Amino acid sequence: MSNRWGTNRTASAAWKRIRRGALERDGHRCVKCGWDQPPLAVDHIQTTAEGGTDTLDNAQTLCTHCHQQKTAAEAARGRARRAARGHHPTEKHPGLL
Repeated sequence: MSNRWGTNRTASAAWKRIRRGALERDGHRCVKCGWDQPPLAVDHIQTTAEGGTDTLDNAQTLCTHCHQQKTAAEAARGRARRAARGHHPTEKHPGLL
């Protein structure tokens, strides 16, 4: 399985072990709202784009609704980061004067 960056990390055997571990640890319930009906997602608490790791300590079980909300917030932060990188000051740098 692959995505636009190459291989899909969440399809790996290592992530599948982390997923099983998170589901068991969290009692097959959403850690945000307590929902216990499938489908449940195992999500990175801190995204890898923001420095998170593929470890059980950085994984949490979320229901579809809570996962969608979290993903939307992460996407907004990502857009803001990209926009900030593209921002250039209107004033010349003092060293260039």
